[in-house]
Amino acid sequence: MMSEQRNPMPEHKVLPKKRHCTMKTTHIELPKIVSRAEWLVARKELLAKEKAATRARDALNAERRRLPMERIEKDYVFDGPNGKASLLDLFEGRLQLVIYHFMWLWEEGKPLDEGCPSCSAFADHIARGHLTHLHARGTSLALVSRAPMAKIAPFKARMRWKVPWHSSFGSDFNYDFHVTLDESVAPLEYNYRTKAEHDQTGTSYYFDDEQPFDRPGLSCFLREGDKVFHTYSTYGRGGETVGGAYYFLDLTALGRQEDWEEPKGRTTGLGATAGSEKILYPDEYEEAKSS
Repeated sequence: MMSEQRNPMPEHKVLPKKRHCTMKTTHIELPKIVSRAEWLVARKELLAKEKAATRARDALNAERRRLPMERIEKDYVFDGPNGKASLLDLFEGRLQLVIYHFMWLWEEGKPLDEGCPSCSAFADHIARGHLTHLHARGTSLALVSRAPMAKIAPFKARMRWKVPWHSSFGSDFNYDFHVTLDESVAPLEYNYRTKAEHDQTGTSYYFDDEQPFDRPGLSCFLREGDKVFHTYSTYGRGGETVGGAYYFLDLTALGRQEDWEEPKGRTTGLGATAGSEKILYPDEYEEAKSS
């Protein structure tokens, strides 16, 4: 997560149906028009920086792989489409496991019928497709939410997703990995920072909801036989590193069209900004096209 750039979390409440996102009538500050020769000079200057960023990313990935790992000693029990499952079961016989901590919507301590719209948008990039390329490298991917399976199953069917999705309801899993925050269970911590530390960095919005509340994250696990080890977890904007629409938009002149981006004046009003209650569920985009 980049604390210097405010990226508010989505609100946890039922969102109205048919939330059509229309373009605002606003002036867009387009890029400067230059000759091909001038453009090529600027592009090559940026290319040098991109190559440096690529080498820096490779070095960072190497540092990530050098992280030590911790053995999972607790016997977590999940609910899935085929009944109870252990963390080891979620590997599906493969060497590695990546879990996306999928936020659920709650109201007065009760799970609602829908998951978080922002998490849904994120998951939709991979959840309808094939996981063949991950499986070929001995890696499984699964979603885990605190909601009961009785809530997850119909929502997954509605989204037409194929990705494995399990419930951690009734277990310590979400709390131990700091994606469900409740002071009555454990001191508040998100993205390896306490609430006081987030107050100092201007990211206290992570704690704005009524407890207990969920936050997103990604966690990676490795197994050696029946022994399971935790190798990595990332939270907040750390989840962006796996790609998706944001990284395609980052290559364009208008970018993500968020107010915090530079240069200013590139916001079109199309779509919905990060954390906005106007974010549609994947199936609602299809409804909007047909209406």
